[in-house]
Amino acid sequence: MNVDFNTIATDMLAAMKSVLSNNWPKVEFTVKQFLKGKETRLKMLSEYYLKREITEQEFKSYLEDEKKILEAEIDALKVVSKALTQQAVNLAIDVILKALKIAI
Repeated sequence: MNVDFNTIATDMLAAMKSVLSNNWPKVEFTVKQFLKGKETRLKMLSEYYLKREITEQEFKSYLEDEKKILEAEIDALKVVSKALTQQAVNLAIDVILKALKIAI
């Protein structure tokens, strides 16, 4: 169960950048700060899930909450459309889910 959370964070950022590329120069710093702020919580949730301290359903519910918060934070920038914001955040969350499926 070895999970490299630094790689996950880098991959999440890359996934978001791929969608937000046209606006990346305007949002890069802020998006990095948003993800940095979520790093500890996402790592903690992932570890709880991997140790079976929370169920898959609970884990996905918590991730959904984190996704909504991140969407709201990026949407508040008013630089990126709502659809692009949702797509970017969905890709970022998918990175976590795929990494943990491999780890299990």
